[in-house]
Amino acid sequence: MVTILDSPLDTLVVRKPAGLACELPRDPAADSIVMRLRAEGHGDVRLVHRLDTPACGLLVVATSQPAAAHYSAEIAGRRWEKWYAAEVAAPMGKAAALVGRHRMYLSTEGRRAVVVRSGGKPAFLTVHHASASTVPRRSLVLIELHTGRFHQIRVMLATLGAPLVGDTLYGAAPSPDFYLEHVALRAVPFGEAEARVWRSPAANDRPLWPADLDAALKRALDPVSES
Repeated sequence: MVTILDSPLDTLVVRKPAGLACELPRDPAADSIVMRLRAEGHGDVRLVHRLDTPACGLLVVATSQPAAAHYSAEIAGRRWEKWYAAEVAAPMGKAAALVGRHRMYLSTEGRRAVVVRSGGKPAFLTVHHASASTVPRRSLVLIELHTGRFHQIRVMLATLGAPLVGDTLYGAAPSPDFYLEHVALRAVPFGEAEARVWRSPAANDRPLWPADLDAALKRALDPVSES
């Protein structure tokens, strides 16, 4: 069954496990979040955003066209606040140097994103925090994603010299330990006036988080209470 975290009006907030596709339009009967939700009786579910198949974490699904239109407008207006955690193939010193805001221009070549000097779409993210991983020469980073380009986090971190662990598409050594999680989202649900904050619960596809990474996410979500 799909783990449903919240269900505002015409909306399902779910946790996608790593390795499960959001949707497979070329084979609708194949296993995916959309197929599972329909099989569980949730009706005409509509994805309003996507996560890469190897990624995990929060996914918002609309169950009506008006709800889908609301979320599409919120995303287009950049009113969603999205935080991700990732494990990178870089020692702590290099990962700590990434903290700050980054801008690149991205294009796509087949199933890869590429950084370009001109003609691409602007992509912005902020690395808020870096923590040491339990594995030597790896680190965990907390990222706020300001745009939602194809493979944005993966290609931008690789370009900055810190590819995601196991992300061979962007230059990392082979490893089964790929970790990219949509860990928190602040958004206004369909039919409501105030934003809610959703957090992805820990699961077996999340590596062990150090306490300082969790504290950094709490500060990002509610800086007043953490001051």
